[in-house]
Amino acid sequence: MKLKKFLGVFIFAFMLVPFVKVDAIYVDNIGGNVTSVNENNVWYLTMNNNDKQDLIIRDGEVAVLDLNGFTLTNYTNANSVIWVESGGTLTIKGNGAIKKSDVSAAPTVNNEGTLIVDNGTISANGANSAALHNSGNLTVNGGTITTEENNVFGLVNEGTALINGGNFIQAYNFSVINNANKMEIKNGNFTISANNTGAYSLITNEGSAGSATLDVTGGTFKANTNVFHSEGNNSVAVSGGSYSHDVSDFVVDGFNLKQENGEFVLVKEEVTPNEPVKEESKNETKEEIKNPETSDNIIIYALLALAGIGGVTYTSKKLLKHN
Repeated sequence: MKLKKFLGVFIFAFMLVPFVKVDAIYVDNIGGNVTSVNENNVWYLTMNNNDKQDLIIRDGEVAVLDLNGFTLTNYTNANSVIWVESGGTLTIKGNGAIKKSDVSAAPTVNNEGTLIVDNGTISANGANSAALHNSGNLTVNGGTITTEENNVFGLVNEGTALINGGNFIQAYNFSVINNANKMEIKNGNFTISANNTGAYSLITNEGSAGSATLDVTGGTFKANTNVFHSEGNNSVAVSGGSYSHDVSDFVVDGFNLKQENGEFVLVKEEVTPNEPVKEESKNETKEEIKNPETSDNIIIYALLALAGIGGVTYTSKKLLKHN
């Protein structure tokens, strides 16, 4: 299983090159059941029915795709349905689906630029494929990333990924996420289906150069064996979230793992504050100076008082003599 995970990452780096953009459609000439309108240098694409397109967002282009409840599939076998080139920007929104019509190793959505997923379902089929492959900048705010068969990943990340929400479902084997570079998870649902016993871990965190980092501050994670798999210099740092399995090996300093209602949750460590210096001790010192009560001070004051009385008596006697 571990070998397959590594192969999955390297296959993408090798296999993306031969994907020929023979029937590529661009934002300025897309047709069929997708309308395209340019407003302030942003291309707004809206689906009006199910369609087959090999859509490419080129360098310098900014586009917003509204699935509008429909399904977009690839026109050409072995091509991604959507390809965001380096320098391109795409936002995907609206209920609907993006899926491949063939079983090639091409990812359903391939991002080399900037991709924002707000909604929609992106699924994958084809051995060693992925629903979403990212080597650029990815932000997932919502939607669903899922698989349709064995030996398929949900998300493979070789760039920078920020997950603020969404549903990540591994219905078969492999991990739902394979992070090979830098990823931050703030929220979302990450699940392996109840009948699936083939996935070794929910999320695999292993970079080809041993430098993958995964920072988890929230989210709900339901695995059947392990939540995270990470080795060597690859780093998983957990400071929030709810887990079906013990993830104490990855919890950062300052937090503890606590089991509640069958789930493991993160809680902050209780820190005992240093006891403050009592103010009355200072006041007592000042009061002692003003109103001495020690035996030594009483003796001193008594002697001073006697000395004062003697002086008065002596003076009185002298005055009587002069009279």
